[in-house]
Amino acid sequence: MATPRATAVSAIALTVIGAAVACGPVHQDGGKQRPTVRPPSRTTMSTLGPAATGVSSTAPTGARLACGTEQLRWRLTLLTVKPSKEPTALLSATNTGATPCAFDGYPDLEVHLGKGPAVDAQPKTTTRVRLLLGHGRTVEIPLFYPAVRLRDGYCAIPPGEDPEISARPPHPASTDYGASVQMSDPQGRQIRATVCDTIHMGSPRLRPVA
Repeated sequence: MATPRATAVSAIALTVIGAAVACGPVHQDGGKQRPTVRPPSRTTMSTLGPAATGVSSTAPTGARLACGTEQLRWRLTLLTVKPSKEPTALLSATNTGATPCAFDGYPDLEVHLGKGPAVDAQPKTTTRVRLLLGHGRTVEIPLFYPAVRLRDGYCAIPPGEDPEISARPPHPASTDYGASVQMSDPQGRQIRATVCDTIHMGSPRLRPVA
């Protein structure tokens, strides 16, 4: 028959083992054991609310799936070629799907010449805005970049070239490879893109309902 002291020691041992199992696998580190901590997945982070992700929000907390390429219609419109404080171009995406989706963060945008020169877009600020994109609603992202050669004559995608442009929504699924986008002028006529340096993206915003 076990003594009260032995029973208490056994109970403590079982408690410690249970806690270690709950924490997941352990690694040896200088003779000491410590649990492996796994960060939340990107998909989980995209469906959390502002308090968990640290982003400002105009959408209900964690209620919608992330927007996918299959439900978005992209447009890229050149606004000006003259360097100024105003955006050079405007990237937009319209939700053509039947259900709302969350446009959480910045899209991936790349302009490239085959396997040669390429220019990526980078957020202009670290501030994120989470938008609920209903059916037929459009999100707009202003783009800032030089569309003419720099003072030293350099231009990554120079005039006369016909680069490929690809766009992909924030937090895409593993099978979402984005879509091809054609640049157009304000009248909707297709034109070639000239991008001489890094593209900086302004904060995504919902287009007002007409």
